[in-house]
Amino acid sequence: MKNEYDIIIIGGGPAGLSAALTAGRGNRSILIFDDNRPRNAPAAHMMNFPAHDGTPPHEFRQLIKNDLKKYPKIEFIEKKVQSVIRADKGFLVDNIFTKKILLAHGITDLLPDIPGIKELWGKSVFHCPYCHGYEYLNREIGIITTNVPPHFFHIVKGISSDLALFTDGQENQRFPEFKVYANKIETLTYNGDKLKGIKLQNGEVIERRILFVRALPELTTNIGIKLGCELTELGLYKVDEFGLTSEPGIYAAGDIATPMQSVLKACSMGQMAGAAMNAEILNN
Repeated sequence: MKNEYDIIIIGGGPAGLSAALTAGRGNRSILIFDDNRPRNAPAAHMMNFPAHDGTPPHEFRQLIKNDLKKYPKIEFIEKKVQSVIRADKGFLVDNIFTKKILLAHGITDLLPDIPGIKELWGKSVFHCPYCHGYEYLNREIGIITTNVPPHFFHIVKGISSDLALFTDGQENQRFPEFKVYANKIETLTYNGDKLKGIKLQNGEVIERRILFVRALPELTTNIGIKLGCELTELGLYKVDEFGLTSEPGIYAAGDIATPMQSVLKACSMGQMAGAAMNAEILNN
């Protein structure tokens, strides 16, 4: 590991790895910091990605890392970044100089405080019907309605008509088109990683095979915030079409910079940011 790089990427998920591949093909020297805690680690399979529909997430990341081995100027360090400060014509990331920074550290999903959800997260409790849903075609599906946009219900209804909505005690919510359960949820019942039902506080158990919830996003680190990068109303980084944040020299890509979160989208954003950082370095 050297003490100076063209680009330092914070995060070794799909966005960071895709950015490294693109910038690496521009002959840039790159160091990737990765603490190996990917958001989609609980998921057994990665769906809705052309040519990789059903690939386990860890295998997909390894395939990209294998591609990166062809580029000797790309290096990895398995650790979490501790500090980033501005320096003359660049930044010091844990005392290593770089001209450009890509934030690609991802988010943490803040799940509802209901027993069973964390245990089943990524197994039979999901957040996206395009990522996970078709495998339960015409099966018993549930949705916890908290923070869920209206169009979401119709997307799921296209997968199965046996759809139950759970307002978890929020009596003011009305969904006349759907079967609604207003009692507060006590727990999820399950066997291994298989959901069996939703137990309400009135004792009723509604059989379901999968459950969708809206997990609120939280940045896994506040490094970008400390550097002055602006956030959107959703608490994600505000970026332009090339991934540039409000702070010169700092880019962001992946789930931390878009509400349309998927592996494919993260790869696309990473590729764009990698090309933009390479161009900016060459033009300066």
